[in-house]
Amino acid sequence: MSEQRLPRSRKIADELRRAIESGELPPGSLLPSERELKDRYDVSGGTANKVIALLKSTGLVESQVGRGVFVRRRTQLIRHAHDRYARRWRQAGKAPFRTEVEAQGRTPRVEVTSIDRVDPPQWIAERLGLAAGGRVVRRENTYYADDQTVQLVNTYIPLSIAEDTSLEEAVPGPGGIYAAFEVLGHKLTRMLEEVHARMPRHEEAERLGVPAGAPVLDVVHISYDQDETPMDVSHFILRGEENLLTYELPTD
Repeated sequence: MSEQRLPRSRKIADELRRAIESGELPPGSLLPSERELKDRYDVSGGTANKVIALLKSTGLVESQVGRGVFVRRRTQLIRHAHDRYARRWRQAGKAPFRTEVEAQGRTPRVEVTSIDRVDPPQWIAERLGLAAGGRVVRRENTYYADDQTVQLVNTYIPLSIAEDTSLEEAVPGPGGIYAAFEVLGHKLTRMLEEVHARMPRHEEAERLGVPAGAPVLDVVHISYDQDETPMDVSHFILRGEENLLTYELPTD
């Protein structure tokens, strides 16, 4: 659709969106009210209302009851993939999530919602290299930073590794599950991550509090031990606007 044929509400919303993205309207800025939009652009109340609705659908703004509509503050949690699984953190008794959240001056919390022995989905079984009928321990977790839900994680561990060990406990010990793996003789030596962005499913959007129009990051993490045996597959669903993933890779 050409610029000339766009609805008036869309043109105004695009103008305000560009002001937000350029920094002219920085995070925390109060947007013009519907009355102000009516007066500034000489439009009806219905059109002004549509402008606000269009901006909300982008995830760039949020309503605060009794105060108005504000440009969303973006306090992204930085996930250093190349450092979060470093052995020194396990030796210090710190799990990856706790380490990176505390380093950014925020307060971490992990809620273990379930630990079960299950038949894995086919895509999990394939990545773990399980034979037909192979079972796993599934650990379901919700992660918070400053009491804000930032990621959902399901971790799948071969039952042959996790059965009757601390990996079936809510708190497997200091340093998290990778320290527990090491106690069991499985030293983390390599990992693979598959990342893509997508729109959240209804349940994910509700649990994460994802604003309308905002994507999630879908991360599949696979860990390997010293024998190249897959130790776990962890499936992360992260709020796209709240998380920044960084990777530092060797070149030779």
